[in-house]
Amino acid sequence: MSNAIQLAILTVFFASLAGASSSCPVTLVSAAAEPDAITVTFLNAGKLPIRQLEFNCALLRPRTPKAQPPARCREQNALFFPGTEYTVRYAYPGGNAKPVRVSLKNVTLSNGYVWKPTRRQPCRVLNIYPGKTKKRR
Repeated sequence: MSNAIQLAILTVFFASLAGASSSCPVTLVSAAAEPDAITVTFLNAGKLPIRQLEFNCALLRPRTPKAQPPARCREQNALFFPGTEYTVRYAYPGGNAKPVRVSLKNVTLSNGYVWKPTRRQPCRVLNIYPGKTKKRR
């Protein structure tokens, strides 16, 4: 093979890899408030299983003058397969039912790669308001 053909094949290969990693590997589908916790439903939108998943769970309107850092909502030793929806449950930050914003902090894929959202590659953010969730009868 000539060098030009090899270079063209490598360019196409790396361009396809760059395009595949440009979107958020986790899609936040929905979130709900329960009396003692929040639930987050998400979809593994990537091509690899997820081994670890971490969200930022921050109070929307902290009432204290000193802002609290976001709580760590984490699934440490998990196995979330591609194309499947999952629901996880976390206690409220600070222990009280207050409005919470959930965003993706990082994802560790099965190959060990850690993906973090950036301004160029953002992920969906969900707001949870306790008391506004409709109850089914």
